[in-house]
Amino acid sequence: MYYFYVDKVRKAKKGIPEERFSKKRLYRYHREAEEEAGKSGKKEVLVVDTTKLASPVADAGKLPKEAILNVGPFLPTREVVAGGGIITRMGKKKMKVLLIFRKEKWDIAKGKLDPGETIKQCAHREVCEELGISNVRVLDFLDTTVHGYPEDDTFVVKTTYWYHMQTPERKFTPQLDEKITDVKWFSFEKALSVLGHVTLVHLLQRVEDQLRAHTPPRGAG
Repeated sequence: MYYFYVDKVRKAKKGIPEERFSKKRLYRYHREAEEEAGKSGKKEVLVVDTTKLASPVADAGKLPKEAILNVGPFLPTREVVAGGGIITRMGKKKMKVLLIFRKEKWDIAKGKLDPGETIKQCAHREVCEELGISNVRVLDFLDTTVHGYPEDDTFVVKTTYWYHMQTPERKFTPQLDEKITDVKWFSFEKALSVLGHVTLVHLLQRVEDQLRAHTPPRGAG
């Protein structure tokens, strides 16, 4: 999970020691941190990987260098918004989750927001495109995930909004130009073990009850 800290870059290159750390500068959402940094004009948004903290973020008293992802060298942050869909159905005995195989890892269909569309529309479009289908029903909003990566001299902070979806279709055409080579149903338990991104494993664990509550029995409808 990412949090965001606002401070001067030169004072953060070796981490934020206890005597400089302030929880008032720590933000859960990138947009809030960006607004705060913009007020001074001298501070930047620092991306904090909370998995690299010695204690839970609520108890953090300092930020070690290795937990700050966009310093050494400093990369200014750039926000990207995306939408995705977790498609489920009931098998004979267990709930199944539909995964895609992209860049040698099992993943969940998602993609970036296009100008003029809502996040829900984005999620539906991306799922249809990546699976090569058209009959997809968007159910409930589930949760968000945030991950980041360096790109073109910036550090991209990508927030993905996830929806529960269902489809009656069983034949899929992977979107090869997005490096998707396979689409496959897995039991929920197996999906947790094969997913190639830990943020998605944690996502499924967080929304399991919602998925089970709204996945109809086999043969329903």
